[in-house]
Amino acid sequence: CMGSTSGGMKMMRVLVFAKTVSRELHRMLYPHGVRPVRVGRKVIKPDVVANIMAFGCVFSFSFIIGLFVMTMSGYDLITASSASVAVLSNMGPALGAVGPAENWAHLPAFTKWVMSFLMLIGRLELFSVVILFTPWVWRK
Repeated sequence: CMGSTSGGMKMMRVLVFAKTVSRELHRMLYPHGVRPVRVGRKVIKPDVVANIMAFGCVFSFSFIIGLFVMTMSGYDLITASSASVAVLSNMGPALGAVGPAENWAHLPAFTKWVMSFLMLIGRLELFSVVILFTPWVWRK
């Protein structure tokens, strides 16, 4: 599942994200220590680590937006969190009120729009959609 085109954050991204967080916590204790991010024996370049961290932050922010919208629409935490992950990751059915035996028809219109936008973001990759909506792209 490391190179899969579906499933949200790829396992390699999750691994590098976790190792980077661990490295930063280590850096708080030992500010002068040098501890590169490694996967196996290979050192990951700092610009790749920065891109993965940015992707993780955008993914997390999008997840929180979906979670917030679903909970404000009156759904429980399991339904809200699984629906948010499902649309961002394109993984199919969620749990609870939007589970495999249910459908998304009962969601309010605003919630459907937000979930559809998150589904679009998850399918087209986060950065391409975020860049599309930045003002400097549309300036001459």
